[in-house]
Amino acid sequence: MRFGELIQGLGLSSVHGDAGTDVLDVDCDSRAIKPGWGFIALKGGSADGHDYIHQAVANGASAIFSERQIDCPNGCALALLPSKPREAMALLAKRVNSSPDEKMPLVAVTGTNGKTTTTTLIRQLLMASGMGCGLIGTVINAAGGVEENAVLTSPESPSFYRWAKKSLDAGDAALALEASSVALASERLFGARFKVGLFTNLTQDHLDFHQGMEEYFEAKAKLFSQCERGLANIEDEYGRRLLANNSALIPYGLDSGEYRAENLKLRHDGTSFILVSPKGRYAINSPLLGRFNAYNALSALAALSEAGFDLEALLPHLEALRGAPGRLERIDAGQPFGVMVDYAHTPDALEKLLSTGRDLLALGGRLHVLFGCGGDRDRTKRPIMAAAVVAGGADVIWHTSDNTRGEDPERILDDAAAGIPAEIIKDSKRYRRISDRALAVKAAIADCRPGDLLLLAGKGHEPYQDVMGTKHPYSDRLAVEAALNGEEIPRPWALEERSGDHP
Repeated sequence: MRFGELIQGLGLSSVHGDAGTDVLDVDCDSRAIKPGWGFIALKGGSADGHDYIHQAVANGASAIFSERQIDCPNGCALALLPSKPREAMALLAKRVNSSPDEKMPLVAVTGTNGKTTTTTLIRQLLMASGMGCGLIGTVINAAGGVEENAVLTSPESPSFYRWAKKSLDAGDAALALEASSVALASERLFGARFKVGLFTNLTQDHLDFHQGMEEYFEAKAKLFSQCERGLANIEDEYGRRLLANNSALIPYGLDSGEYRAENLKLRHDGTSFILVSPKGRYAINSPLLGRFNAYNALSALAALSEAGFDLEALLPHLEALRGAPGRLERIDAGQPFGVMVDYAHTPDALEKLLSTGRDLLALGGRLHVLFGCGGDRDRTKRPIMAAAVVAGGADVIWHTSDNTRGEDPERILDDAAAGIPAEIIKDSKRYRRISDRALAVKAAIADCRPGDLLLLAGKGHEPYQDVMGTKHPYSDRLAVEAALNGEEIPRPWALEERSGDHP
């Protein structure tokens, strides 16, 4: 697209260069710039994009979009960004990618829990039916049959619109997106039009970014001003607030709403219910486990229905559904006890995980839960998470590290331990504190008896553990498989076990 056409009507001031300069794409990361791309220099919290203009030019940038007046590099066109530069960046990205959101249905899922599985199920159902579906989420970004590991739940606007364009060009029938509160508050999705928006639930999370639950909720609520149709969980407190404030939203829930599940049956090998919808009643059978996965399946089907897809054509593919990677994912190496890996890292998600674990536990078996809390994040959440594990009825608690980031792992463990009664902490049969996660996994596997169930919470799909700002290769799944096979768990780093650790 020509530089002059790209900036027309967006409030940018052309300062230098030829209006006919070709701009093939845009990005705010100088490392991503390719020949003919435009570089958007933004001042961030920890870095200033203006310091990287030289790198963008060296990579072949044809245009610079700047928040302030600069000496324009030779051969580059230059425009000054308006007072809301992130909004302008989103509109530039949308325009240079030919407004893909206006040419294919986009389905956005927001909420604290359930986003990844719901969007994954939407994609699986459309892909299985031969229609194709793009995906932008926590685990992967996908267009057609091409998949890449994701970096952010909702990427910056240039990457978001680029993936949407790839999905459109691949012939996908729709694109499913996880809309995070951070992305909505940071205008990463600004200007996009969504065919359907869906709200799952809201519980304490991200309060290191948002100044309280009200601000967190307001960020989520922003999505529905950009949606043609919207669905909100009527069985969630904040979902009811959305419904009360917007009469156009459609209520859904397991027990009530225009989309609901009648005769819900949670089995050891799957879930069944009758989907009641404005378009009819449908028998649903899926291999997904637990009440919260019934919610996820209901959410995915409701969103697809509101996006205009024929549920009758999708139903035959329900029995082949798989959960998202690292979401209640079974690990089976022939051991006489159960092991599941999950991404639960909020109090609410932990409660739901333990509830499902209790339902799946063999008679006489013990429920083991291995969990930790993230460093450099909301400290107030830590004792609440630990209390949720206790309240969920864990028979054996393996208290360990998650992503410690820049914090002392022992301080994180101390913060969380405040939520566990002293009598449990003193009981070495019920509570084990091992800061090194790999060693904790090994010890937990060794302690499991036939009929037990071990739930590993927090890391889910993640292939790393962030220790002191460095992401070391680590996977709960690989750690479990190594322990089950009697192999040494790879530990390229080690968190020192302190004297306070139980043996």
